[in-house]
Amino acid sequence: MFSFKKYIALFTIVLLSLSTTLAQEPTFSKEEIELQSKVRGHLNAAREYLSASKVDLAKLEIDSALQLAPKNWVANTMMGDLMKNRTDYLHALLSYDKAILINSTNPTLYYKRAELHIKLNNHREYIVGDYDRAIAIDPGNTLYYIQKAHYYANSVNPDNFKTDYKSAINTINNVLVIYPENPELLYLKSKYLLGDHQNLSALTEVNKAIVLDPTNDTYLAQRGNINFEITRYRAALADFNRAIKINNKSSSYYKYRGHTNFNLDQYAKAYDDYSNSIDLIISRIEAKRGSVSYDGSLNKDLRGLLLFRGMSLVHDNRPYDGCDDFKRASQMGETKARNYIRKYCN
Repeated sequence: MFSFKKYIALFTIVLLSLSTTLAQEPTFSKEEIELQSKVRGHLNAAREYLSASKVDLAKLEIDSALQLAPKNWVANTMMGDLMKNRTDYLHALLSYDKAILINSTNPTLYYKRAELHIKLNNHREYIVGDYDRAIAIDPGNTLYYIQKAHYYANSVNPDNFKTDYKSAINTINNVLVIYPENPELLYLKSKYLLGDHQNLSALTEVNKAIVLDPTNDTYLAQRGNINFEITRYRAALADFNRAIKINNKSSSYYKYRGHTNFNLDQYAKAYDDYSNSIDLIISRIEAKRGSVSYDGSLNKDLRGLLLFRGMSLVHDNRPYDGCDDFKRASQMGETKARNYIRKYCN
């Protein structure tokens, strides 16, 4: 039987242990407290300058904080963020390295460094290693899995020199174990399965996403793309119709509905879709004040759409009407347009 005397003895031991622990806790001198206050003041000022887009003044404040406290992980992280935004990636990497040495249990730091390794085109092991460290520390954060999968889907597997969709799929599978009914994750898995030419599996996954979120235009357009790939054009058309009804500002939705109508021999409707897509892209170019590079994605999309629109007129028995589009596409660098010009416009 546990006696009261034994209880008192045990309680005394606990009190002694606690008092010893408290005595060992670090205490800060007045000078140290003032130093920390100054550092916080510089960092708060830096945040205010950054919010006002006064980057140079923000850097001066962060520099001042680091002069006072070179081992402050927040200051080093802020310097890394600032240098990254300035595209001074090597200095940013050095700052993140310092921050991680000081605070090695913060998953965001590893995530930030992984993103920077990608910009520096550093070795795959560094990138994946940092994503994995972030995931190990915070396994419930979907962002780390999503970005890791995105990296895989946009890189080449060194074992077979092919786009590494399989690793991207495996990464999404790992987080789906935690969140099996997350529609975004199911959509991403569908996207990578489609990239890996597993079309029917991709269709299964996007169907799950649509059941969970039936009004998401991105998911509906993804299913439209899959149905188009497996030549189910009527089903694809229904999906693109629904996607455009929800979001009529996406040039890609009109483009792919145009392709679908083209394959259904509905050339007048395809022409209208290509025209809508062209108008939306021109609006985006005008918003950039015409500053679009010759090899930029908007330029490539626009000249490709001009080619498709011209072809829709050719197939609608109006070959000469397509000549203007072919000529414009050719002037923008679309080499295929020259063949159509020779065939239909001379």
